[in-house]
Amino acid sequence: MATKFDGLDNEPIITETPEVTTDVTVEPTEVTEQPGQPRTPTDPNKITVKVSDTKAPIILLFGAPSSGKTMTLVRLARYLRAKKGYSVSVDQRFVTTKDVWEYAENSAKFNQMLGTTTALPGTGRNDFLFLRVCDSKGKLICQILEGAGEDYFPSKGTDRAQNPFPSYMTGIFNGNNKKVWVFLTEPNWDVNQADREEYVQRIAYCKGQFFNLKKDKSIILYNKVDKTPFVTGAGQVHVQNAMNECNNEYDGLFRIFRNTSPLPWAEKYTCKFVPFSTGVYGKAAQGELGHYDISHDAYPATLWETIMDCIKG
Repeated sequence: MATKFDGLDNEPIITETPEVTTDVTVEPTEVTEQPGQPRTPTDPNKITVKVSDTKAPIILLFGAPSSGKTMTLVRLARYLRAKKGYSVSVDQRFVTTKDVWEYAENSAKFNQMLGTTTALPGTGRNDFLFLRVCDSKGKLICQILEGAGEDYFPSKGTDRAQNPFPSYMTGIFNGNNKKVWVFLTEPNWDVNQADREEYVQRIAYCKGQFFNLKKDKSIILYNKVDKTPFVTGAGQVHVQNAMNECNNEYDGLFRIFRNTSPLPWAEKYTCKFVPFSTGVYGKAAQGELGHYDISHDAYPATLWETIMDCIKG
C-alpha cells in the first residue's frame, strides 16, 4: 500500500505493483453532428451550470494549457475504479444551457478517454467536464471539475493573473461546496520566467478572491516528476528534494500558503505537496499520437489519499 505524506517529510512513496485498468462505464450522451463547417464555439460566459449536490466536496484540477490536467484525471479515475471499486461518471445535469455541444461531445467520449492507450490531444476552449465519484455502495464521495486550461491561465494576453474566469467557473468557485484546489506545476516548464511568475500570481489571485479559508484546501501537484532525478525507484520519490525544486522554479508559490498560525506544532504551509506522474509516453510518428503506459499506482494512490485528507480536514 502507498505511504501518505504531507509534503514535509523525506520518506519515499512505496506501493504494490500497478495493475492495468479498463474503461469506466458512463451513460452515453447523444451528440448531434453538424457536417460541413466547423462548429462555432459556445460563448463560455453564456454557459450556465448547476451543482446538483451542494454538500459533496469539489476537486478543482487547476492548470495552464498542456499542464496534464486531462491525463491526471485519466490516471486517477483508472486507479479509483481498479483499486477502490469506485465509479466515475459525467454529471449530465451539470450544464443547464441548451445546445452546449462541447459538453455533450466530451461526455460521449469520456469512456473512450479513460481507456486511452495513447496520449490525448490538447483540449480546447469549453472542453470541460464535471464528474461524480461514488464508492462501491453508490455514495457520492466528491465531484471533480476538469476545466479548460485557457480559462484557468490563458496562454496569451496581458494581465493574465487577473483575467476574468468564465461564468461557469466563478459559479463553482463561489458556491457553498467545500473545494480542494489542485494546482498543477511541472519541472522545467517550457515557458519564460515572466510566464511562470504570472502563473504564480494567478494562483495568488484565486486564493485571495475565491478561497473559503474556513473550509477550502489546496494541493500543489508537481506533475511529470518522473522527468526529474528525484525519482529513486518504481513509485518512489524523494519528496523534500522535489518540493525544494518546485519552490525554486515557481518563486513565491509556497509563500502564498505560508501558515501564519502561532501554534508551535502548526505545519509550515497550509497546502499539501504531491509529486505525480501520469505515465510514460512513447515517441509518436508524424501526425500520430504516442503510446501511453500508466504510471505506478503509488502516484494516484498518494494523490487520492491527500485529497481525502483535505476533504476530512
